[in-house]
Amino acid sequence: MNTRFKLIQHGEWSYLHLPHLERSGFFHGFVTKPPPSAGEADVRNALLAFGFESHVLMDQEHGDEVHVIADGERPTAGDGLVLVENNVAGIIKTADCLPVILYSTREPVAAIVHAGWSGTALGIVRNAVHEMAFLGVKPQSIGALIGPGIGPCCYEVQEDVAVIFRSAGFGSDVVQARAGRLFLDLKRANRLMLEAEDVTKIEDTELCTYCRADLFVSARRDKGRGRQINFVMVRG
Repeated sequence: MNTRFKLIQHGEWSYLHLPHLERSGFFHGFVTKPPPSAGEADVRNALLAFGFESHVLMDQEHGDEVHVIADGERPTAGDGLVLVENNVAGIIKTADCLPVILYSTREPVAAIVHAGWSGTALGIVRNAVHEMAFLGVKPQSIGALIGPGIGPCCYEVQEDVAVIFRSAGFGSDVVQARAGRLFLDLKRANRLMLEAEDVTKIEDTELCTYCRADLFVSARRDKGRGRQINFVMVRG
């Protein structure tokens, strides 16, 4: 794990965050797996535990749509949020897909995206950077946090997915061939897209949800049972 990230206990729940970013006014976290007391309503109980009075939690579609949250906008579906409103938490659910948080300390703007293989291939993190740039945020001032997701150590894919990524311009560092099998590096793919947009201040938790059964739910390992939340909010 990247030691710059700290694991914080919040009641029965815990989450990873960067303390210096918290001090800059960005309440954020990659929440670990739900405690046993959460039961089946794990996401709902997480929201209650963290006390988000105002939040946006969408039905995720594994696409590339990014919504700008301003003036009371509350979309119901999509995979990315750019937060202009203060004190509104943007929340995404993950269980192997990659959560990515973007922020700019020069302007009170943050974003959060759900980047599974489909959203990554479609360039959702790039779309989020473009939305922030449209609001006047220079890409060079944007920082990115790459949260826990399934790593290339464990993310075996078939040729159909590999072809999509190769067609999108990714090479053997993203689609890795090992012992006759194919493995996908979602974190590398998203990092490359961010760097292509001049976002170079990137922090990776360096955690694989499949490997770390002690900390995270994994859709593959746990057969689709359970989700963890990831959040960011601009404090005003």
